[in-house]
Amino acid sequence: MKKFSAPVLTIILATITAIAWFVYHTWSADARLVSNKASIKHSTDLIRQVEQLNYTMKAMESAVRAFVITGDTGFLYQDEYMEAQLRAPMQNLLILERQDPLQVQRMDNLKTAVLKKMSYFRYLIRAAREAPVVAGAMIQTKNGAMVTDDVEKLSYQIIQTERHKVNTRLSTAWFKRIPFFMTLLVMLCCSGFIAGAIRQLLRERRAIRSADLDLRVSESKYRRLVEGSGVTIFTTNRGGYFTYVSSKAYDLTGYTPEELMNKPYSMLIDPAQQKELQTFYEKQAYEGPAETTYEFAIVHKNGERKWVEQQVVLQRHKGIFSGYQCVVKDIHHRKMIQQELEHTQNEINILHQRLHSILQNSPALIYIKDLHGRYLLVNNRFQEATGIREEQIIGRTDRDFPAVLKPERNQESDREVALYEQPVEMEEMITVGGKPHYYYVTKFPLRDHTQRVYGICGIAADISDRIEHEHAIMHARKKAESAKRTQEIFMANMSHEIRTPLNGIIGSTNLLQQTDMQPEQREFVNDIKDSASNLLTMVDALLDFSRIRSGKLVLTQVDFDPCYLIRKIIHHYGPKATEKGLRLTSEVDDNIRENLLGDPLRLKQVLENLVDNAIRFTDRGAVHLAVKMAEQDDVSATLSFELRDTGIGIPEHLQHEIWEAFAQVQSDNERKHGGAGLGLTVARQLVKLQQGEMTIGNNPGGGTIIRFIIPFKRNLFSQEPEGLPTSARHTVPPLAGKKILIAEDNHINQKVAKRTLIQGGAEADIANNGLEALRMLQQQAYDLILMDIQMPEMDGFRATRHIREAGSGIPIIAMTASALKGDREKCLLAGMNEYISKPFIPNQLYQKILEALGERQPALATFNGADYEEQSVPAFIDLHYLRGIVDDDSDYMQDVLCTFLERASGIFDNLVNSAQQSAWKDVYRHASLLRSSLSVVRIFPLLDIIMMIEQQARLGEDTHSILPNVHVAIKIYNDAQEILKKEIEQMEKR
Repeated sequence: MKKFSAPVLTIILATITAIAWFVYHTWSADARLVSNKASIKHSTDLIRQVEQLNYTMKAMESAVRAFVITGDTGFLYQDEYMEAQLRAPMQNLLILERQDPLQVQRMDNLKTAVLKKMSYFRYLIRAAREAPVVAGAMIQTKNGAMVTDDVEKLSYQIIQTERHKVNTRLSTAWFKRIPFFMTLLVMLCCSGFIAGAIRQLLRERRAIRSADLDLRVSESKYRRLVEGSGVTIFTTNRGGYFTYVSSKAYDLTGYTPEELMNKPYSMLIDPAQQKELQTFYEKQAYEGPAETTYEFAIVHKNGERKWVEQQVVLQRHKGIFSGYQCVVKDIHHRKMIQQELEHTQNEINILHQRLHSILQNSPALIYIKDLHGRYLLVNNRFQEATGIREEQIIGRTDRDFPAVLKPERNQESDREVALYEQPVEMEEMITVGGKPHYYYVTKFPLRDHTQRVYGICGIAADISDRIEHEHAIMHARKKAESAKRTQEIFMANMSHEIRTPLNGIIGSTNLLQQTDMQPEQREFVNDIKDSASNLLTMVDALLDFSRIRSGKLVLTQVDFDPCYLIRKIIHHYGPKATEKGLRLTSEVDDNIRENLLGDPLRLKQVLENLVDNAIRFTDRGAVHLAVKMAEQDDVSATLSFELRDTGIGIPEHLQHEIWEAFAQVQSDNERKHGGAGLGLTVARQLVKLQQGEMTIGNNPGGGTIIRFIIPFKRNLFSQEPEGLPTSARHTVPPLAGKKILIAEDNHINQKVAKRTLIQGGAEADIANNGLEALRMLQQQAYDLILMDIQMPEMDGFRATRHIREAGSGIPIIAMTASALKGDREKCLLAGMNEYISKPFIPNQLYQKILEALGERQPALATFNGADYEEQSVPAFIDLHYLRGIVDDDSDYMQDVLCTFLERASGIFDNLVNSAQQSAWKDVYRHASLLRSSLSVVRIFPLLDIIMMIEQQARLGEDTHSILPNVHVAIKIYNDAQEILKKEIEQMEKR
């Protein structure tokens, strides 16, 4: 129950007293007022009745006197009437005073006086009638007057008495107002008490407000202290339900304080540990200490386990346990470190045991010295080899054992290790048991945790057997190198001697075929040409075999189209197969769509050898080549090749011999099918050089199956060329009447894209960035937008989102130099309709545009453009693609090359500055811009290095090599710049 303060009680008591006194005084005043009013009314009525009685008596006396004096009976008519008038007031007086015996006596006296006077008046009347003189004399005497005076006297006394009573009732004397003054005094006292109490109450209220403010400030400080303490503080009731939770609980548990309030603490505990914690804290509540500290794991909102340290203090109310107050610290990091340390310590112990075991059982001599040359540790092998026991050598130096340990040489090498703090390697000979043993000794410095060198470790491996083998190998190597040089000289001489007459034979045969000959002569000439060609093929195979065996065959890495390469081979060997009545077919996996990086010349050589062999050793049936995509990831693609024929086949017991050089299945095959037996050998060696594998087996339907796989690198920035001849091009401009907006910041790509679209019959405008594209789109209508992804001010993604948010449905095709996995999906999600990578093939671009415009079915929208066939030996600078784009327009090509040279130099300067400042995002941006230009003006070595720089900057890997690679790229660009300037000069001359 709430206690009242003294001012409040004073106010209450004073108010009650004042109210009680006021009520009493009011009741008393009202009672007096009522009594006074009744008394005054009684007195007034009594005075009025007495005055009326007195008036009537006087009127009657006047009438009697007038009759006595005049004898006129006219005055006496009022006598009876006045007598009747006397009875009413007299009766009223008796009635009014019947309650007061004194007044009753007075009224009786008055009545008697009135009756006496009336009797006197009757006597006078009779006397006046009988003896007027006597009656006249009687009214002159005093006796008659005295009778009348008694009535007046009594009336006067009664009236004066009553008037005194009325005046007394109506008196305003001060002593009559004592109750009022007393009431006023009591009210003033009570008001004083109330004012004093209110003042004290206000004072206490101000004190309470001040205390409350101080309490709030203290509470705020406490809360800030709690919130900023870095720990989580909460309280629970006896059942473990949260009653208060600090905001730090969110960082610890993932739950907000509101989510935890009135929830059980067990929701944060793993079910397997809840029973253990419940038992622990119940024991603390009923048996244990008032404060405990416990470490355990809680379950975060996201499901992760976190280690915490919880300090719990029991809360009591009036000595009875009421709940828990908990302070929780996040010790997860410390616990993980502790567990990691324990785990590391265990591993160190295990590693120490293993190292000790390795040290003692190692076949090498191992020892450790301090910087003064004193031995600190030696292993068992050291003791066995030197014959010096561990207890003899520990704490001693090499000078103590000069016969065995050679102190002069060891001291010199020890000093070198300690001085330069670098390892020293040397060979040393130690005589053990009278037999010399050679050791390869490695000495290196030992460092403590401060990187200070405190000792030297030596490891000596016995290389006696190796020394003997080296002597034998050196002798054998000299003989082998001599034989190899002889073989190479022989092969070179034979190649020169055979090729020279062969070139003459083949050239003369070609000339002879152009002359007029008889059919029989033409047949002989054709036989000569075929024989010479076969001989030249065999010589080439021998030379390739020789280069492979000598390790001088080097593979190249160029961009090529595997599908086009296979079509060319099948097309080349088609007539030969048809001549033998064979079906030569091919099957290429649909997943093989993009260009690859590899050596197309060597792949072509492998396939030609295999196809040629298959046709040569197949008399009837078919030869089938199947190519599939075996594996593919973001950077590489592995192709699987399978060649089936229905020829003579290879017996299983001879399949392992067929790979040998100059080997064939049967000896008579040399006469029937010809060849030197090097085709499969060279093909297998070439596949191995390309990191592939080749196997051979029998075809279930008869014949042979040869399978091999070769891994290639993906060229993410190239598109496959069109394979159909120029004569098959579509004659109608596919984009006639179309108006297209090109959003591109690279000037070279602007020129190429605009020229390509104009060749396709479209009108094209250029926007240098996304903002400019939005402005131009508002100013005029376009059929389609080619949107580059990476542009300054606003990129293609943001520009597309603005266009779509504005409600425009104009088709947008992403045009980007990036062809990484997932880029197409990003473009489509941003609101674009299609995606094409740079450099693009014109007809592929036309195809994409028509599909986006919905004017042609994808399956029918094919246009045939220039045949960008890869070169068998790629040039340093390849302008073949650019010539196809500009349609051999020398002026436009000269403009593109000049723009490239003008822009590339500035980009290289920015690339160097960004690399020097380690601004890898800027490096990636400049490299991407440069790569986009190099996709048009193809400088292959420079393109490879720029692609490498771009990838390193994007992934943040091997960044230390970016700046050196940039300098190498600049050197290549400087060389290419001179070539391009000469090309431009030749164009100007033409």
